[in-house]
Amino acid sequence: MTLPLSAQTSVPAAGTAQPAAADQQKTETQPAQTDAAPVQSESIPQARPLKPSPMQVGEPETEESLLVSAEWLKKNRGQVVLVDARPESLYAGGHIPGAVNASWTYFANMNAQTGTKKWGTIWQPATMAKRIGALGINGKKPVVVYDDAGGWGQSGWTLWILRMSGIKNAKILEGGFTAWKKAGGEVSKTVHKNKAVAFSIKQFKEHYLVDTDWINNNMGKSGLVLLDVRTPAEYQGKIRPFQEKRAGHLPGAVNIEMQHFVTSDYHLKEPEEIVELLKEHGITPDNEIVVYDTAGVRASFVTMALRYAGFHKSQCYDEGFQAWAGNAELPLETAD
Repeated sequence: MTLPLSAQTSVPAAGTAQPAAADQQKTETQPAQTDAAPVQSESIPQARPLKPSPMQVGEPETEESLLVSAEWLKKNRGQVVLVDARPESLYAGGHIPGAVNASWTYFANMNAQTGTKKWGTIWQPATMAKRIGALGINGKKPVVVYDDAGGWGQSGWTLWILRMSGIKNAKILEGGFTAWKKAGGEVSKTVHKNKAVAFSIKQFKEHYLVDTDWINNNMGKSGLVLLDVRTPAEYQGKIRPFQEKRAGHLPGAVNIEMQHFVTSDYHLKEPEEIVELLKEHGITPDNEIVVYDTAGVRASFVTMALRYAGFHKSQCYDEGFQAWAGNAELPLETAD
């Protein structure tokens, strides 16, 4: 099975420009880890946690709820809303007929200043509802999202947003656009737009994300794992691909790069493989897991993968490292 990786109130055209390529797929090798359980870092203030609160248990994902095959899509393409989550330039070069384009920035506030809590974070419910509705999505018709190898997990990001917005019948195309072409699927260069539909969101489902305040109050709590899915170079503070105001990682965070959740040909690893991967880092399904990267895209993909593998107390830190690093009062650490 494969899982592809891919504040104005008016609704702009989907598929805006992507950030610098420095945050694209990396090929660095993850350092070996021990089987020891995560321990509190010395850089976490001894007074922590400040105001601990439990993490809500999230909804599980299964192969049936998460994935569809290219062959299935060939038979059912006319019965679903198709969303191409790749950058606009790739969409223009060829896409599945009938797909609308909505890259990750379509769902995120790119107008805020970098290094603040709002930059790159999801829109508020009212604005998000308008944007989802503008794609022709209202929860009644099934949705299939796809991207392709070489991205950040944009399809997982889109699915995470749809789930959080109450859309249960959304899935990801196994193998992405490459799998579609290998299956003999048609390719179009005609830009497709769906008729906008009414959609509303009273509030996001809270068990999908945590914010800076929650992490700051719960840091150091027994059983809480901060999972950094950026590259080792980002984690160690050697690079700042988005010009973050500080380098490093959240105190005590464990680093497992997003690419370790997929095989070399971008197949999502089986649930038992993901369980074993986290076990090697001392993490079990009983842990509360906060997944983070720079601004939430890679982290949301991993969050969905963890739900699939039975880690139901896992949530995405949408504000991300760039927001944490932008607040000089919050602690950071770097590799020795």
